[in-house]
Amino acid sequence: MKKFYLFVATLFAAITINAKEIVIDLSTAVEEVTIAADGATFSLEEGVLTVNWTATGGWEEQGVAFPLNNLEEITSISYEYKGDGVADYQPDGVCLYPRLRDTEGKRWYKSSYWPNVSSTTWKSETILPDACPHDGATYAFGEHPFANLAFVVDPSKAGTGTFYIRNVVITVPDDATAISNVQAEQKAQKVVRNGQIFIVRDGRTFNALGAEVK
Repeated sequence: MKKFYLFVATLFAAITINAKEIVIDLSTAVEEVTIAADGATFSLEEGVLTVNWTATGGWEEQGVAFPLNNLEEITSISYEYKGDGVADYQPDGVCLYPRLRDTEGKRWYKSSYWPNVSSTTWKSETILPDACPHDGATYAFGEHPFANLAFVVDPSKAGTGTFYIRNVVITVPDDATAISNVQAEQKAQKVVRNGQIFIVRDGRTFNALGAEVK
């Protein structure tokens, strides 16, 4: 019986976490480049966004961004990615940077974090940006709302490459400002019927073991 109640508590905790997740709609992607001469084209198929980038020189950024419509608070960003191996950029490869841009135009990155598109297998990551190394913000992370979330590379020289992203999820507090370009998961509700605990979510009912009840 104790194990049963522990399982139920764990299940409810998971639901609470899921209720705070916002799934980014990858179809809202737009090109994100530092200089106009560079480029990024992209396509979406079966939940995977393929990004083909072109760099005319070194240490500029090319990729995609997703509008966030002034989201006020973010507690984490999770995503999955892989690259094409970037053979022309070995041995160092090319870093992929997930970053946030706030309404002041400042770009925020995670310190000492360098996922690399030399990896050709899917990698799962969860981060929260904490530094503004290029734009010199004089305020702390989160003091201004966020305008977009971007995934960009910064190759060391001119060239081309491809990276892939999927399952991009932003975690926010329950009372965070809603945004129009994301799919928020509906919050689950616990109900008691005839002395039994049920979970109602997305119009469907589940028992404490996770089985759907018709």
